[in-house]
Amino acid sequence: MVLLVDVINEVLEKSENAMTAMRKDEIEEIFKEFFRSDFSLKQYTDANGFYLDFLIWYGLYYRNPKTNMTILEEVLQKFDEETIDKVKNMKIISGDFSIRDLQKINNEYFVELFNKDIGEFLVKVDPSTWKSIKEVKNTHVLRCHIIYYGGKYYLFGVVEYIPILNENGFLTPAFIDKAMERIDNMRLKEIESANVTERTTLKQCLAKYPATWINEICDALNIKGRVKKEKIDKIAEVYLKETEKILEKLPDEALEILRVVLNKGGVIKYGELSRKFMDDTTYFYHNNKTPLGILRFYCIIFVGKMNIRGKNYRVAIIPSDLREKLKEYIK
Repeated sequence: MVLLVDVINEVLEKSENAMTAMRKDEIEEIFKEFFRSDFSLKQYTDANGFYLDFLIWYGLYYRNPKTNMTILEEVLQKFDEETIDKVKNMKIISGDFSIRDLQKINNEYFVELFNKDIGEFLVKVDPSTWKSIKEVKNTHVLRCHIIYYGGKYYLFGVVEYIPILNENGFLTPAFIDKAMERIDNMRLKEIESANVTERTTLKQCLAKYPATWINEICDALNIKGRVKKEKIDKIAEVYLKETEKILEKLPDEALEILRVVLNKGGVIKYGELSRKFMDDTTYFYHNNKTPLGILRFYCIIFVGKMNIRGKNYRVAIIPSDLREKLKEYIK
């Protein structure tokens, strides 16, 4: 199996070789084009980092006027169709991201990165990078590239650590993303502080969601309604009458999550669940990609507070009436 790193390393080598064969004025013109591109981070604190980013951009995006091909396209010609399809489907997102959370799931390391204009991304990193990011979680944002490849997000190219405060103690523009992330987190915690019991129903759970979430669920399911209560009634009707159709649209891991919670009687401590399954739930952004995030957005699983033996715990529950329907299909 061909790894992405092998493809990129070959692209970088050919990019560097191309630079050594160019005249100074040619390189300067290409530098200008690089800075105008969306890939450029615009500001770099390290010359080596800048040059690495430039070589990556040149190899992936710059078209040779003579061949009308990028170096990446030239390199891919010798690989198999599966590798070509994967590389062609990869996406790269660049910008400043606040560090929302860090997760370790089944011995893999992930960082939740947040940008107020783009949304949230759950990014796989190596253990040493995870440790470095953890140390600056509350004091810096990341200026970086995120690549989507083979169904997962990864850090790619240069990573700049941008302080929220400058050397004079004043807030930098990076603080805006961090502030939005904190507001998002606080609003989400308000929902998760709602009290639930084993008997809490689907309509009761949906009623704890803000109207904006209910509207987005209706849009996704093509449900029409005038006011929040009417919309909740219609959502519950669809879930309880068309349960099998709803399940058919869920990814396999979502069904496994439901099986785990059902085996616990429909209620599980959230920490026990989040240690096994990633969760990208946010308050403002609902382009969920993790199965647990999808289940939470649609309120098939609700996270709230439950009193267990005199102590309040954060729990994930399947609403009681939906729980009984799911048992018919998930064994």
